[in-house]
Amino acid sequence: MVSQSMIDNEINEGNETSPIANLFKLGREKSFVTYEDILHHVPFPEQDLEYVDRIFACLICAGISYGEDEAHQEDIDGLYDKAELNGTP
Repeated sequence: MVSQSMIDNEINEGNETSPIANLFKLGREKSFVTYEDILHHVPFPEQDLEYVDRIFACLICAGISYGEDEAHQEDIDGLYDKAELNGTP
């Protein structure tokens, strides 16, 4: 099976960054990525599940969280109560 990244490189002749690199950049800017962001860069994940697994593994290794939306990221990242962090009970 041909990897999504190999297909992207053939289409773009290697001139553009890979979906993983784009997700890293986005994740660094927002401190997280959503499943929608991932699907934007890999529109047919079922065609290359190993590549999608690699994306999730790379995001985890880079410390970039992922989930449904920003509120869900906070739950994943810290499992904390915001009020407690702000000094209110």
